[in-house]
Amino acid sequence: MSSPMDIPPDLVGQSGLYNSPDPLLRRLRLETPEGKSINNLSKYFAEKEVLVLYAGSEFGENNIRGFHRDLQSFQQKYKSASVIYISTDVLEKQLKSIIQGKTWLNLTFFDNSDFAPIGEPDEKDWSVNLQEVKRGEDFLQAGEIELGVEKIQFGIEENENDYVRPLSRAGLTILMNVFSTPSISIYHLPTHQFLAKNVSMNSFKPENIDKNYQIWKGGESTSIKISDIINKMKWTLLLLVLAILYHFAVRFGGEQYDFIPKIMNGINGKFGGKI
Repeated sequence: MSSPMDIPPDLVGQSGLYNSPDPLLRRLRLETPEGKSINNLSKYFAEKEVLVLYAGSEFGENNIRGFHRDLQSFQQKYKSASVIYISTDVLEKQLKSIIQGKTWLNLTFFDNSDFAPIGEPDEKDWSVNLQEVKRGEDFLQAGEIELGVEKIQFGIEENENDYVRPLSRAGLTILMNVFSTPSISIYHLPTHQFLAKNVSMNSFKPENIDKNYQIWKGGESTSIKISDIINKMKWTLLLLVLAILYHFAVRFGGEQYDFIPKIMNGINGKFGGKI
């Protein structure tokens, strides 16, 4: 668990707006589709239960517009859920091209994310905007999480009165185990933990989402587990084990254990050699 820190000078007197006992939510600096910061987390998320964390980029967006429509419909239908877009792009205009017309929230863009461009980008006022948005906060970066410099313990409540470093976009993608975009994770606010990571886009199709959301809302995962695979394939696996045992019995025990041909010959004899 991260240790509490001194409040940045620019947040003195208003850090309580980020109060939340949830170890993830309290570390997010979120904005509405209109670009306004969500400061009072406790008030805004009072009725929310599920966070859909969507890490995406402008590249390849044309190929997943169907998914975007499904996600937009999901956000409008389920009021106890919030979709949060995490841009992995390096220019703010790329973020805006994705969230335009959407009702999703998004992680603030200017956070010094590890994958931000080195040097001065094309937009001349980028560094000025960075300071205005950051308000003196030191965002937790991906490298620090990977090296274990900062550890976040999920599944428990934290002291909401302690100030902790906010997560950068890059830092959050590490927690989500993002290998490529699009990447979707499901987070359950009541239990303070991730339910599923790298969720299939098909989970949000109209024919699937009602069932899936009830599972997520109940604090369960829709991810395929090893136990589920074993349960569905138990008879197939049993036959496979028996076949392997039979093979080794014949190979090392001799022809006396090769009983299948004898059984087949017996059956064939009963049917007059017609099999």
